[in-house]
Amino acid sequence: MHSISKQKGNFSIEFALLGVVFATLMIFTSDLVIKLSMQGKLDRLSYSAVNILKERTQLYSPNNSEITNASTLELHQIITQSLQRTTGDYSNADMSTTFESLTFSDNTTSALTTINQSGGCSLTQTLRDYDALSMITSWGRRASLYRVTICYETDNWAGELLGSDFTTIQSSSIMMGR
Repeated sequence: MHSISKQKGNFSIEFALLGVVFATLMIFTSDLVIKLSMQGKLDRLSYSAVNILKERTQLYSPNNSEITNASTLELHQIITQSLQRTTGDYSNADMSTTFESLTFSDNTTSALTTINQSGGCSLTQTLRDYDALSMITSWGRRASLYRVTICYETDNWAGELLGSDFTTIQSSSIMMGR
């Protein structure tokens, strides 16, 4: 029969192993919560920014359908200020944006404009790949498409344990113009 004094070491080892497993689980959970929180913020901001971008023709003038560096810089600053207010450890160096517009001179010929702010985001597809989303308006012309993509570099807690890189959070919103 085993004595209780000899089993105390087993309990200590099991407790230490469970502590390591629990701490690892907490790191993964914390990293996931931080990334999901940032993803939600970027989703809301990209949707709001693309709506502002598409409504320029309604807000300023009907001839204001092309995006410019000045208008995208202004939107980039609005996004930056919003993230500064809502994110405790925000860093300008970690955020970048890409603005795209796809306009049609006739129903088949399209012109893509892409403007990057603070380095821009790495995109796997351009807005031209989504041109099928544009429809013919009641005036017989194809509607312009706009896309705003926001990228933010987060901490890599879980990735460091796995030896991988899970830092970039990216949100992209596409909207059809008027």
